[in-house]
Amino acid sequence: MNWGKGIILSFVLFIAIIFTMVYISVNTEFSLVSENYYEQEINYEDQLNSIRNFNALDVPPAFQFDRRQGEISLTFDPTLAEAMREGKVVFFRASNARYDKELPLSLDEDNQFKIPANTLLKGAWTLQLSWSDENSSYYKEIKFVI
Repeated sequence: MNWGKGIILSFVLFIAIIFTMVYISVNTEFSLVSENYYEQEINYEDQLNSIRNFNALDVPPAFQFDRRQGEISLTFDPTLAEAMREGKVVFFRASNARYDKELPLSLDEDNQFKIPANTLLKGAWTLQLSWSDENSSYYKEIKFVI
């Protein structure tokens, strides 16, 4: 092989690598952490106040992930459950927003919120718990792995 063929082969190989990288980058799926990022940034001070309110609770809700029964539960103190007006639970999947779940915070007669773990994919999750009562709002993030 002479120098001319080697240089042409190098150019062709270089161009093939560039086209491969462009093809991969165009077809790579990515999702933003949040669709309404700027709106959330504006409301961040309210979220900080909600986090402070949660941290000031005498008896915060208890999170439990029972692997044997395959169940995720939140147990609320009766006084918190009585005062609760509305709330929601978001199961946030950082790797792919397509698998996020948002559920209303509805408690059973034992002041518990339960969800079967098999409704969520295996992997890392963040539970975003938020609710409000007559005077305050509360927010807590709990990281767990299924």
